[in-house]
Amino acid sequence: MPDGPAARTRRQGRRGKPGLRLPGVRVFSSAADARRSRRPTDVLLLLVAVLALLPLTLAAPGPTHLDTTLTQLVHDLGGVWDWLWGVSYALVALWPLLLLLLAGLTRGRRGVVLDALVAAAVALVLAIVVGRLAGTDRSVSLGAVASTGPPQVYVAARLALATAVVVACSPHLAVPLRRIGRVVLLLGAISGVALGIAFPIGAAGGFAVGVVAGAVAHLLLGSPGGHPPPEQVAQTLAELGVHARDVRPSRVQVPGTVLLRAVGAADEPLAVRVYGRDAWDSQFLGSLWTAVVRRGERPHLGRSRRGQVEHEAVATLLAERAGVPVAPLVAVGQGVDGDAVLVTRAGGRPFAGLEPSELDDTHVVAGWRALTRLHDAGIAHGRVGLQRLLALDGGGAAITDLADAELAAPPDALAADRARLLVATATVVGRERALAAARAVLGDDGLIEVLPFLQPAVLDRATRRAVGTEAWDLEQLRTAAAEACGVQPPPLQQLRRVSLRSLAFAVLGTLLAYVLITWIAGVDFSAIAGEFASANWWWLSVALLLSPFVQVAYSFSTLGAASRPLPYGPVLMLQYGIQFIAVALPSTAARLALEVRFFGRFGMAAAAALAIGLLDSVSGLVVQVLLVALIALTALPGLTSQLPGSGASSASSDATSPSLFLVLIALLIVAALGAALLPWSRRRIRSLVPRARAVLTSQRAAARDALTVLRRPGKVAAMLAGNLGAQVVQAAMLGVCLLAFGAHAHFAQLVLVNTLVSLFAGLMPVPGGVGVAEAGYTACLQAIGVPSSIAISTALAFRLVTFYLPPLWGAVAMGWLRRRHYV
Repeated sequence: MPDGPAARTRRQGRRGKPGLRLPGVRVFSSAADARRSRRPTDVLLLLVAVLALLPLTLAAPGPTHLDTTLTQLVHDLGGVWDWLWGVSYALVALWPLLLLLLAGLTRGRRGVVLDALVAAAVALVLAIVVGRLAGTDRSVSLGAVASTGPPQVYVAARLALATAVVVACSPHLAVPLRRIGRVVLLLGAISGVALGIAFPIGAAGGFAVGVVAGAVAHLLLGSPGGHPPPEQVAQTLAELGVHARDVRPSRVQVPGTVLLRAVGAADEPLAVRVYGRDAWDSQFLGSLWTAVVRRGERPHLGRSRRGQVEHEAVATLLAERAGVPVAPLVAVGQGVDGDAVLVTRAGGRPFAGLEPSELDDTHVVAGWRALTRLHDAGIAHGRVGLQRLLALDGGGAAITDLADAELAAPPDALAADRARLLVATATVVGRERALAAARAVLGDDGLIEVLPFLQPAVLDRATRRAVGTEAWDLEQLRTAAAEACGVQPPPLQQLRRVSLRSLAFAVLGTLLAYVLITWIAGVDFSAIAGEFASANWWWLSVALLLSPFVQVAYSFSTLGAASRPLPYGPVLMLQYGIQFIAVALPSTAARLALEVRFFGRFGMAAAAALAIGLLDSVSGLVVQVLLVALIALTALPGLTSQLPGSGASSASSDATSPSLFLVLIALLIVAALGAALLPWSRRRIRSLVPRARAVLTSQRAAARDALTVLRRPGKVAAMLAGNLGAQVVQAAMLGVCLLAFGAHAHFAQLVLVNTLVSLFAGLMPVPGGVGVAEAGYTACLQAIGVPSSIAISTALAFRLVTFYLPPLWGAVAMGWLRRRHYV
């Protein structure tokens, strides 16, 4: 029989269907032949699971105090719940088998079976290895797969295998089936504890092993995005009353959505944006990754699919009412399957698809006028570029894709839009023609306002790549724009870097502090060496692993202090970069110098950057003072409380010597007198005051805008929560270092010690508090009853993992910031 067009169409339809569909139920998320890819979200999932697995394995096999408490809580339920535990733990084995059976019996889904088997194999091997590290024999780990009762084993092997299969299959499944799988795993973990198969630490370890195995399978074999195929989108359009044909994917796609082109009933071109219910990229981790690493693309993690299309529809209607040439709205709504759809009329051709000869000056000027009208309506586009501008017949231009539009936008967001459009048009028509078109619409004054925003941090990835292929860079574009307007390009703050002299100073300061502390405390080198020789290096490794999370918390504080939304990833790298230069400059100075240059890359004035640093530092001081007051005014143990189990004799012999406190106080007095009496110190302080006053006076408006965050409760909460989180993580690290040397303290005491030393070291004019911080930690630890040799060893170990080793990854972060032109 001849292979005609009808036969080919039938086969394409079969391949394009998402798979098995029961009446009103979608089983698979995307077409059987959907393209697979290795997604950064799987890397993030893998890292999170590994970081969770490491401390669990160090504390395994249990039971820990938390294990005992939770196990007793589950056992206390008893009675009517006993039947639930048995059924739930059986489902842990039956649900993965059901998924494999479902995939195996569905045409085109054999790859899902392979994914699940690979993940299960990796999980089994990893469970045996991790269990062996915790002291569990291989035969015991294998037996735990079929076991339905005691003894407790680390890890819960059946839960690990089930988790691996569920995670591996999740991108292929619709959201309801994903949720069922998660509920099965949660109930299975609780059931394992209730039946005495594993302690909570073993259940958590099994879940982490399964997540690692599933992520590894995704990285090895790839996974689909969960986007609906064109046939399904056409059906959704029909449900919304839009008669369309020739529905096909667009050449340009945006994470979390699927863009398609179609032809309407009157042969008009349509643009269709679908927020798929089952889209894997729009899941929380995918949206989080996009928010962290992408510039110019800030997904709204707390907004539903319907809320996203309604936001774009409202922005489009408001722009159209204000006379902005936009792609007219055709329909917006949500289909029966839960996919949210927005349809616009897409007449014209995108600027990105035109050759320089086809994109004449009338189109470029029309694009600038359309963007200016949008800004006059108080709306910032957020992602304006060549793909979001349509060249219309007759020389006009229209704006599309207002998904990230910001209503009632601040001036910075409007200026950033203009910078994006200037750079984007320059990559197509050339630097001279792009500047001429911008000046024709904005004028010299308007173009001058754009100059501070001509930074790589403002641009999205596609525009940055396009600039990389040009013979000019952004510095040259800014210089040419400034020359055309007859002004000087805005300067950027220069950053002082680490030198050999500063490193030598840090080393000598540490040695001097060590000699003084050991001499005053009466502890010799052999005692400290003995403490380190007998230390538990696993606990010290845990402290080192916790160290990067201090900057994770500080990053939220910096985001809260910034008046503009910023991507989290670069801000986190900024915090690591501050650790790198902190060995050369006092902490506050390092922060200000680096942040002024960093925020300058986002087009912020120096006063705004200084205000951000000031707010960040003040919020940290407020949190530290509140923590000290909370512990002092409550019954929580403080410096006057001895450690549990320390008798009077030990307290009298090992408590801190008054001379050590006197030395610390003397150092503070000497620093204050030196700043007040030494001529060079007075001159330096006096020179800083008028300089700071001049900067704030000349840029008063920028500083005032930066301080508006104090009127936004969410921003204030982010600053306080970020600094509080950093203090808590540091206190936990101090406690872990104490455990490494066989001592322990109440968490309130650890918080108080860390807070007091941070306040004290911050007042001393010593780079990074070298020597001063070590002395402070030693004195405070002795004050709560820690023996002298352990106190000194803990102080040195804590400073090692929080100050001396972090510059290693801080140097990597600085390189990352420089390569991407953030500093």
